[in-house]
Amino acid sequence: MKSLMNKEGREIEVKTSGRLNLSLDEYRKRISDDNYLDHAIRKIASDLSHYLTK
Repeated sequence: MKSLMNKEGREIEVKTSGRLNLSLDEYRKRISDDNYLDHAIRKIASDLSHYLTK
């Protein structure tokens, strides 16, 4: 709660170190894989749930 009083504490940190620079064809291959798509949807849902409950 104390960090919410600071402007920096209210902002969401952007993490860029985990991102890959992939081509459009590589993204298409990943999206066509059902296991990867399920994993991505679960990751997005958990991140969204985490930020909405904060």
